[in-house]
Amino acid sequence: MRATTGQTRPDNPRTRPAKAPLSREAVVEAALALVDEVGYAAVTMRRVAQALDTGPASLYVYVADRDELMAEVYDLALGQVELPGEADGDWRARLELLVGRAITVLGGHDDIALVALTGVQTGRHALRMSEETLRLLRAGGLGDAACVWAADLLDQYVTSSALERAGWLRSQRALEASASPADATEQAMSHAAGAELDAVFGALSPDEYPTIHALRGSMTAGGDSEARAAWKLKVIIDGLLAQP
Repeated sequence: MRATTGQTRPDNPRTRPAKAPLSREAVVEAALALVDEVGYAAVTMRRVAQALDTGPASLYVYVADRDELMAEVYDLALGQVELPGEADGDWRARLELLVGRAITVLGGHDDIALVALTGVQTGRHALRMSEETLRLLRAGGLGDAACVWAADLLDQYVTSSALERAGWLRSQRALEASASPADATEQAMSHAAGAELDAVFGALSPDEYPTIHALRGSMTAGGDSEARAAWKLKVIIDGLLAQP
């Protein structure tokens, strides 16, 4: 009798592991995982379907199109933002913390923040964030109209800062995967970026760009990114409070 040990058995639907049941939640989670891996623009309905081992047509049972799917993906990411509590300080301290957490979470999911540029997001977690932001702004004494405009301004700040953070993290991952992971530290990357800018500014004519030359050292110094972010947010909130 010939031994059969080690031989590959033909694929049999009865012995194949069962696929996880398809659902709206599963589709959205798979799409978010793909955004983390390849970025917002590269995520297609076909690619999501392949990740779920199904056909693209199956996804349209749960979402109308890619735009709706990406809005749900953005909202799922936003759900990871923890709202500050009373122990975190007064309204301003909580608002600063909320903004910082939103930037950190969205920036950690590659460029998913691009979704916020396409229109007003009305998902459950987006509304939760809006409610808390508006509540804190009202607690700070802003009028109703000012609260709405301020929330929009802060949302734009979160979006742009999250995209900047995502780009930084993307570059960091690329360096970590290269032959010189030592260059992937924040200090090394900041130094490299500063050196590149310094070379560009140094080649400019002092007569044509006198202010850039005067501020060249400050513009290329890098510095503490957290301190810079805190300063920007402080200026925004101070400006809001200074309005009549």
